[in-house]
Amino acid sequence: MIQPINPDHLSNTPPTELVGEARPAAAPLRDERITRRMNAKVKLVFLMFLAGFLMVIAKLFLMQVLHSDFFQNLSRKQYESRVELPAERGKIFDRRRRLIATTVEKYSIAVDPKMLGDTLFICKCLASVTGKPHEIYLSKIRASKQSRFVWLERAIDAPSSVLGTVLDSLEASGLIKIREPRRSFAYGSLAAQTLGFTDTDNQGASGLEMGWDSVLAGKTGYIYLQRDGRGRKRPIPDSPTLQPQVGYSLVLTLDMDMQTIVENELKQGVDMAEAESGSVVAMNPRTGEILAIATYPTFNPNNLADASPGLTRSSCFTDTYEPGSTFKLVTSAALLEEKIVTPSTTVTGAETITGRDGVVVVRDEHPVGTVPFSKALEQSSNVVMATMAQKISSPKFYKYVRDFGFGIFTGIDVPGEVRGTVKKPHEFNSTTKTYMAYGYELSSTVVQLAGAYSTIANGGVMMKPFLVQGIINAEGDEVQRFEPQRVRRVVSEATATALTQMLVGVIERGTGSNARIPGLAIAGKTGTSQQYSEGKYNKRDYNGSFAGFFPAGAPEITLVVRLNKPRKGYYGREVAAPIFQRIAQKLVSSGLVANGSQTNSANGTDSSSAQAPIIEVPDLRGLAWEDAQEIAQELGLKLKIIPANTRASGIVKEQLTKAGAVVRANAEISVQLLQPDFAAERVTAKTLPNVRGMSVRRALTLLHAAGVKTKVVGEGGIVTRQEFRDGKEPLCIIDCGKE
Repeated sequence: MIQPINPDHLSNTPPTELVGEARPAAAPLRDERITRRMNAKVKLVFLMFLAGFLMVIAKLFLMQVLHSDFFQNLSRKQYESRVELPAERGKIFDRRRRLIATTVEKYSIAVDPKMLGDTLFICKCLASVTGKPHEIYLSKIRASKQSRFVWLERAIDAPSSVLGTVLDSLEASGLIKIREPRRSFAYGSLAAQTLGFTDTDNQGASGLEMGWDSVLAGKTGYIYLQRDGRGRKRPIPDSPTLQPQVGYSLVLTLDMDMQTIVENELKQGVDMAEAESGSVVAMNPRTGEILAIATYPTFNPNNLADASPGLTRSSCFTDTYEPGSTFKLVTSAALLEEKIVTPSTTVTGAETITGRDGVVVVRDEHPVGTVPFSKALEQSSNVVMATMAQKISSPKFYKYVRDFGFGIFTGIDVPGEVRGTVKKPHEFNSTTKTYMAYGYELSSTVVQLAGAYSTIANGGVMMKPFLVQGIINAEGDEVQRFEPQRVRRVVSEATATALTQMLVGVIERGTGSNARIPGLAIAGKTGTSQQYSEGKYNKRDYNGSFAGFFPAGAPEITLVVRLNKPRKGYYGREVAAPIFQRIAQKLVSSGLVANGSQTNSANGTDSSSAQAPIIEVPDLRGLAWEDAQEIAQELGLKLKIIPANTRASGIVKEQLTKAGAVVRANAEISVQLLQPDFAAERVTAKTLPNVRGMSVRRALTLLHAAGVKTKVVGEGGIVTRQEFRDGKEPLCIIDCGKE
């Protein structure tokens, strides 16, 4: 039987090859190659598995041996968490150790949205406590579905009964209840801008709370919590725990009784004057302690929802203004210290001072005419101050301004202070000194002005203002005490005493009469200044201010009042002086400040007589008897004519108590008069009036009245030397200089 032929065999088999014969040698070689390939692949796969296994072993070695702590902590964090324990914030006390600010515990509520059970129920319960719509909390949860921690409410402010019945009993999966310390201010809005407030994390955000945060904050602790099967967090036994450290407490220089009086009267004054705002600073001039400091309108730090940024700022040291005539204290002090004038020096206040091209530079509402310098201050003459300031060199005038604390930081221990602006001498132009003399072309804070007046009240020595008296620990033990710091001597004690009496005259006979209190000696000065806006001074917006101290004989309080943009009146004497008076009256009547008239229990004498005002004797030579008498009466002095039988007329030739001497009020000054008929007698070297130290104008008046021909030599306004030449026509040569 013939078998069919396979075409494949025909195509692949040589013609000589017979079917069924043994394979040639090439077939085993091909199989061997295939086997080798198979073995190579198996080895590769084996090596890959081996490498992977080794990598796993290495990773396990790293995790279990080398980095076991790290991965154990990482694993633990899946069900454990470290929770910080906020430290209790230190307290704040006033100078009498009365509590002003403390820390209370309040509820804060958060949730874990991924584990939260009955969301609607939780939101409604929380809404019943806070009074807010429950939809607010629902929206917070829905907006944070991907988060594991969402705050619903921080520091809930609700009655403890409500918190106890609702929140304490509330339990749900994913609900996190935290008790957090929060700030509470016992006096509400009193001194709010100075004290400041804390943020939601109980950290200082403004005022003393921010400036002293590192002292008050304490040190945070921590505890580890473990989440159970229901998602509730519970403490882990034997886990490391660090207890928080309570912060230190502050004892302030503030007296909250004074603060209450100051803020009540300031509010009333601002409302009565329909002012935009007002500020008051009360300072102890001997130590620099701030006893009360207020800005109105104010805010309540217990309810920050109603507090705008403008209300939380204390304008007493953060805002500047041109002080106006209250700055005449500095100009007067410089003139007295440089001996350019004395309180009795006769000065002339013309109606106006004109600049180039007839432009009016300075004017007085009521020109004072020719008066003693003390009266020019009493009547607040801009013209006199501007004129006399020209007698001081620009560098020297600038030095006095800076020494009194203007244009530099006072260093008060609360953040936010600004330094104001004062031009340097090389920046002065033709009008700078003229305007600065009565409080323009410079800016000041209320605290700076209080420091300047305190300098005069403290006998010419400036003290650094401060608010923190000391630091105490939780047990009440003193950790640190801050002593008063002397800054510098600005003027001599004699200058300060003379200027104090001039400022008393401002109250008794001048523009400050609205601040007068019977039985209380007050030294003070009014101030009014236009506000500069849109490139010019406008006649609608003013600063009305009053600055002073009392009792004048032994000052205990320096008080500065400033009203911003009053609408019912704008002069300082109208809007600020009455506030000063009411505050001073209540401080005295409440016994917080002595009125200077108590009986001295040690010797039974009345302290008002023992502390009779000290007066610098004026130079009366060259004045008509009537003018000399008027000046003496205004200063509280008595004149006695010698010899006793001399007529009370003519010109003062000599005074036995020299000019510049310091005497008590009501002291008697003996003077010799040059009678009208003196010219008929021949003048000799012995009878020639002594004019050394007098102004040239007065010297010429006196020598002319004596019938003596006079020759003036030199340049200046003061007679430094006189020489008498006898002859047919007696001649007096006077040398003139600046001193």
